[in-house]
Amino acid sequence: MKIKTAPRVDIRQYLLITLSFILGTFFAAGIDAAETQDQPNVAVSASVQIADVQAGSGQARLVITANVADGLHIYAQSQPKPFLATKISIAKDDRYQILGDFRPVRDPILIQHSALQVELREFEGEISWEAPLQIAAGVDLATLEVTGEVFAQACEEERCFAPETYRFTANVYDIASFGSQTSEQSKSTVAETAPAETSAFSLDRIQVTEETKSSSSIWAILPLAFVAGFVLNFMPCVLPVVGLKVLSFVQQANNDRRRIFMLNLFYALGIISVLLILATLAVFAGLGWGEQFSSVAFTVVLASVVFAFALSFLGVWEIQLPGFVNSIQDGSQSQEGLGGAFSKGVLSTVLATPCSGPFLGSALAWAVIQPAHLTFLVFGTVGLGMASPFLAIGFFPKLVNWLPKPGAWMKSFKQLMGFVLIATVVFLLSFIKIPALVPSIALMSAIGLACWWYGQHDFAQTGAAWKRLASSVAIVAVAGWLSFGILYEVSTERFERAATRYVTAQGGEVTPASHIAQAEDEIPWQPYSKERLESAIASGKTVFVDFTADWCLTCKSNEAVAINQPEVAELIRRNDIVAFRADKTEPAPEVDELLKQLGNNSASIPFYAVFPEGNPAKPITLDGIFSSPDAFITALESNGSSG
Repeated sequence: MKIKTAPRVDIRQYLLITLSFILGTFFAAGIDAAETQDQPNVAVSASVQIADVQAGSGQARLVITANVADGLHIYAQSQPKPFLATKISIAKDDRYQILGDFRPVRDPILIQHSALQVELREFEGEISWEAPLQIAAGVDLATLEVTGEVFAQACEEERCFAPETYRFTANVYDIASFGSQTSEQSKSTVAETAPAETSAFSLDRIQVTEETKSSSSIWAILPLAFVAGFVLNFMPCVLPVVGLKVLSFVQQANNDRRRIFMLNLFYALGIISVLLILATLAVFAGLGWGEQFSSVAFTVVLASVVFAFALSFLGVWEIQLPGFVNSIQDGSQSQEGLGGAFSKGVLSTVLATPCSGPFLGSALAWAVIQPAHLTFLVFGTVGLGMASPFLAIGFFPKLVNWLPKPGAWMKSFKQLMGFVLIATVVFLLSFIKIPALVPSIALMSAIGLACWWYGQHDFAQTGAAWKRLASSVAIVAVAGWLSFGILYEVSTERFERAATRYVTAQGGEVTPASHIAQAEDEIPWQPYSKERLESAIASGKTVFVDFTADWCLTCKSNEAVAINQPEVAELIRRNDIVAFRADKTEPAPEVDELLKQLGNNSASIPFYAVFPEGNPAKPITLDGIFSSPDAFITALESNGSSG
């Protein structure tokens, strides 16, 4: 099946217009539904088809058929919002049990909505779904009835009717002579609902060579984990905190050997403590590397903390954590404290989690399927690798002498790092939900006011300092309540109205994907879903899947340097390869499930998979950092054309 899509648009831009769109649909559909009651838009029937009958029990199939009126369509079960997906529900009964999901006997028609950038998945005419049915022993099949409902919305090209619930009852007649039934009604129903033969492909057939899972020992994984942690120090995510350590190293030049060792030890402990917390989340909550950034609350809190640090670097206030941000005036500075060193280690590790490096995915994928003590050991080793450069300076203090001597340049460098942290805040806010942007900016403004207010007091007056601290905390608390209470609701409503105005201005037109123009040097990405992936593979296509997220800097680096390149796009178009983008910006259980089926048990990204047309059950996987398109071109070319 050849599918084309429009250039990728952030999915968050339309999720929040669901309510207004559906309400508008109801208003437009109310009169039409009343006018057509004598000719239903959708007629639903069902039957139970016996596959094996032994001693009054056996396996069966429940087949449900919907006949859609001419000129209308209904949506598939996998239809994304704001359009209403078809839903099938079965009444509970001790006499039978549904053993699996209802699957359509043919693929839906795929159309791209030009205004909302939503893929429409439509069924026209007659469509059947089937699911395996287990019938309990001793049930009288002649009297068996399976009841349920189909919830569907019928639409035509320019409008939709009110959604309806269609009830059905499925019967089995004349079991002894099934296939030559005496009931003409049952015979015709079974004939009409007999599913078409398809060459379906299931992801359950994937065979992944998991060397790290089956053959690697802890002694082979620990060196990989150590190197992966060491490389994290050179990832762009850690850049803001590297500046802090440069300043602290310069200051350490005047300290004795023991103090230098303790400062770097506490910095290392800060790093390792975060890795152990991540190990706990992986063991008990199944949370993958960097997935905490899919939470708006976590991202806003972290952005607020980084913004407060940035204001401290710029001189708005001084953090009273001993030695975290040192007073630097005309080259003089105060000593770094152990608490400050520990906190710097914590912050650098948290900021490192949107990045991934070589060997990290392999080490974590092995670790998360091991007993808990091995998982903690591997994560701790990653932390030890990340802390190793600083521990080396702790053991060999003379290395500090390679850095510039303390002086007035440190004040300018500190302020420069303040602007780097503000850039980090911009990055963190770039992938949160759009209605949360204005409330987040309002909260940052209040944090700036609180930091300034706190920075005005005289630290020599202890009582005044505590009062100023309490009032600063109150400013932030009230601002947080107003920003993500009242202002968030206002922002959401305004966004919905703006989106509705845009849709209205565009006329709500629906354009087939094949009619949407794209530049020849652009990859025709499609949003991932399990059904679409299986359908593309079953149709004989080579499939390429890019697992990514807006918060993953390494993913974006790979995409810019190695994937979204003219030669890759030309290869994909020439060979008619289907390219899916599996997005983890927000929690995506379906994407995590595929990652684990591909052997990536930690669900860490970046990660890539190529399903060859000739042997899709043995996909080729890639991960890590790429500096050129060569690896992707080799993987795609080695599998030939999908034509």
